[in-house]
Amino acid sequence: MKKIFAAFCALVLMPSFSAQAWIGGPFSNNSYFGEEGDDGVYEAVGIPVNNRDNPNQVIKNGIGMYRWAVTNNSSFTDDVSTSISTVFFDDQGNIAFTLVDVVPLTSNVYFGGVNQVSHTWFIEGVAYRGSCEGSANSGLGIVTCIGSASTTNGTGLIESSFKGRYSSAGDGGEGIPISRFRAKGRGTSIDVGNPLGTVTFRFRVFGSKVTQSVTYNGLSGT
Repeated sequence: MKKIFAAFCALVLMPSFSAQAWIGGPFSNNSYFGEEGDDGVYEAVGIPVNNRDNPNQVIKNGIGMYRWAVTNNSSFTDDVSTSISTVFFDDQGNIAFTLVDVVPLTSNVYFGGVNQVSHTWFIEGVAYRGSCEGSANSGLGIVTCIGSASTTNGTGLIESSFKGRYSSAGDGGEGIPISRFRAKGRGTSIDVGNPLGTVTFRFRVFGSKVTQSVTYNGLSGT
């Protein structure tokens, strides 16, 4: 009778159980996202904190935003690019040089999808807009980013960077290594109209991967 009952459980009850498996390993390219790995669009927010290096130089009422793409397995061609010119000014407001860059017209990496803006700071009522570039390596658990943003007239400039690690269940994450990250960053603000001159500041960063698909001019490379 016991053997009959055991056979009944094996045939009827066991198929209703759900299977579980560890994320990563050779069948998913050691990544939560399988073959695409770390590819995708990442977004982060920077919040200034007290400047321990110089308490008299404090960035108040500020927020920074970063958005960049990781495209290790992309297949984009030159058709998704166009040339644009960026004018840079010296400390007196004169044109120092003009940089010609090749960038897409539209992309989900840009804020709003247009205008080639992937990085911005808004500090004490002044907006700085520009671009950034970053990396994400779930194997090392590290995320890094470098950004440069300037005012419309080119007299104000903010250079910044940060380095952080993926969040885990122990520090407020959801247990998925790639989903969220935290970081600490440092920035330098140069503004001709600022009586403090060059200001250095620190900021905290909170970010995540927002989409796995990267698009340029409506075309997807992943």
